[in-house]
Amino acid sequence: MKMIILAGGQRSAISDEGMPKPMLNIGGRPLLWHIMKHASLCGIKEFIICGGYKIDVIKDYFLDFYIYQSDIQVDTGSNIVKILDKNTEEWNVTVVDTGIKTMPVERIRKVLDISGDEFLITYGDCLSDISLTRLEDTHRREGKIITVAAARPSGRKMPLHFIGENNAEWKEKDSTWTSAGVFLANKAAFGTENGNGDIEDILSKQTTAIYRHEGFFNTIETLRDKAAAEEMWGNGEAPWMGVV
Repeated sequence: MKMIILAGGQRSAISDEGMPKPMLNIGGRPLLWHIMKHASLCGIKEFIICGGYKIDVIKDYFLDFYIYQSDIQVDTGSNIVKILDKNTEEWNVTVVDTGIKTMPVERIRKVLDISGDEFLITYGDCLSDISLTRLEDTHRREGKIITVAAARPSGRKMPLHFIGENNAEWKEKDSTWTSAGVFLANKAAFGTENGNGDIEDILSKQTTAIYRHEGFFNTIETLRDKAAAEEMWGNGEAPWMGVV
């Protein structure tokens, strides 16, 4: 199964270099790498990156990925490069320019011809230890066309107000849970009748399943968020590097 990563937003407000947010460094590696690494720990090896703002930065990163990840020896006279210690990832990455001002749903529509009939989706600024296997189990069990991972709110998140409707298992305190920005969907979820906005906008318009994630989830929205992620990484306590 492929994962679509929405990485085409505007310049990051927390980067002096005007870097796309998914390319902000956490522990010396782009946020995008951290998201993909977690997914790969869950068995995902194929990625479609929906870029836009400064997409060349993302393309250049993956074009030189093998070199950056490995120890090398360079003969500057002959321009011959020798790989001393291969330390890379077995990923298949497709980078697609889906526009700068394009909304998430429209971005996904632009890659449906290469996504497969069923695919995972995540935003390019979310870190979590969401089990993609458990998310898929919920999707299979519920038999809906889209499943959203819900988590307790942290920072500026989008509440899922429809959670709890006609479901006695969801208590009143659960009404503040939000979208964790991770989805498993069928192509049918992205018909043109559902508009071109945020993915969360279409959830209440169709048959949606909900996977409730009790673990770690946060988005990198502020310098404080970035610093917290850096600290967890530096201490060897990054939750997204494990699978629960």
